[in-house]
Amino acid sequence: MANAIGAPRTERAYTSHHATTGAPGLGTTTTRPSPEDLALTITRQTNRRLELARIDELKAGTPGMTDAAAYRRLYESAIGPRFEGTIYSDAAGTWEVLEVLFGDEALARCSYSTWLLVEHNLYADGHLGNKGAARREHRYGWTPFDRVIAQPAENDAKVHAAEAAGALVANGLAGTAVTA
Repeated sequence: MANAIGAPRTERAYTSHHATTGAPGLGTTTTRPSPEDLALTITRQTNRRLELARIDELKAGTPGMTDAAAYRRLYESAIGPRFEGTIYSDAAGTWEVLEVLFGDEALARCSYSTWLLVEHNLYADGHLGNKGAARREHRYGWTPFDRVIAQPAENDAKVHAAEAAGALVANGLAGTAVTA
């Protein structure tokens, strides 16, 4: 059953041909990871080194950029419009983003992830706003089927567009360049 789909890979036991001290004539039985697990570990280490190099490049190109901002820029296509305070819905429910973690903070909570979302389901037990219920930490990518319900004002593109339009009207549309 070890080869069943979804079953964890087992480690192979092997016996050394060398005698073990304290047990004359007996080999030592130990476990070692499968070749697939070793390949996965090497891939993760390589990807982490490449990721850190890209973060350094981003920070070098933009003076004063924080690690969090560099990670956000690196993974913004996967994270999508999810910032702290964003409320969105997906196939699993309606969620409020409590935290967006990057780098070492994310790795401390999830050993294979350099970015992580911490969220809670707004309607976990059928009641709005029970923050302790149905909390999840994940790195599910943003899909075309997910939709934003509300965002904090500082991250809401509609608010910025309305401010820019208001500034254009206030300037009399005199060809003044306005940035949002």
